[in-house]
Amino acid sequence: VLRAAPPASNRAKLRMSHLPRERDFDVLIFGASGYTGERVARTLSKWSMPGGAWATVRWAIAGRSQKKLDGMLGGLASPPTGVVIADTSDEASLRAMSARTHVLMNATGPYRFYGEAVVSACIATTTDYCDLCGEPEFIDRCQLKHSDAARTAGVLVVHACAFDSVPADLGTLFTAMQFPPPALCAHADMYHVVSVEGSPPGASGHATTFRAAVHGFGGAGETRAQRKALLAKLEEEAPGSSRPPPPLGPKLKVAAGPAWQKALARYSFLFPGADVAVVRTSQRALARQPRRAGEPYLTPQFGASFTVASARSAAMVALAGALFNALSGSGWGRALLLRQPALFTLGAFSDEGPSEERLPATSWESVFFW
Repeated sequence: VLRAAPPASNRAKLRMSHLPRERDFDVLIFGASGYTGERVARTLSKWSMPGGAWATVRWAIAGRSQKKLDGMLGGLASPPTGVVIADTSDEASLRAMSARTHVLMNATGPYRFYGEAVVSACIATTTDYCDLCGEPEFIDRCQLKHSDAARTAGVLVVHACAFDSVPADLGTLFTAMQFPPPALCAHADMYHVVSVEGSPPGASGHATTFRAAVHGFGGAGETRAQRKALLAKLEEEAPGSSRPPPPLGPKLKVAAGPAWQKALARYSFLFPGADVAVVRTSQRALARQPRRAGEPYLTPQFGASFTVASARSAAMVALAGALFNALSGSGWGRALLLRQPALFTLGAFSDEGPSEERLPATSWESVFFW
């Protein structure tokens, strides 16, 4: 079981202290005035207080609005080293921004519209990049179009560094490692369990996440074509690298839902996020590495589901899912979904996002079965 918890940061302190100092910042958060970016900035501001694990780290906030960024400063536990103005529509500003930092954290979504220019700027300025993207189309596009340039420049481009898809990626590895050789892990069947204490106001998620999903379903055809091109590129580079590792045991079947999970006493649904795509990408990379004697088998079949606690909640999820599937297949339907996220998710997603009262009352676990 993986649980949400404050991250250990001593290792981060050690690594950051060894970064060369020729740039203005060690870490920069782009999109810092947005819903998620602001919360990332608040966390870094706490870590960088005197005596904190990141006290020596030089960090900056960045975005396109000086007014919004300045307005954030009063809510931070300690001030950033700098404030930078840049816009995704201005390539020069992106390069000027990324050239000033060693690591750029990108929190501007939907990434399919705003992310690629930032990745390009980071590669051009040899700046390591990470994001919290849960959009498979964007992840595949960057690997297809920019992996060669990033490799040549020695730049790390790391996607999905958040709920999508750290629990899934690391949880699959952790589950597989519980089987000492000669035992082999055939399945890693994951269930996200979100809990909310009491009845705090606010939605469970921000509308940007929902809108990214709408655009993703609308572009499913081009996403499939792009993935086909990516796999062909991988196969050309290294024969066999486009194929997943051979499955062990019977095929893992994940119920679309609603399905009653007795072990959890909850109803499950197929998880619509990027977890499966990210884990498969990681497994393709792992399968290319020779497995030495005595090492565990790290590429089990993977499945991803999310759960709800009651029959009423399951009925609401099923209704919202049916509405989404019916509307996302047409342009006019997607326009409706994009305009009214709260209405078509029955309040689960909104433009305001989770309230300050709801966030501390919410926790999650990712439970893995083999």
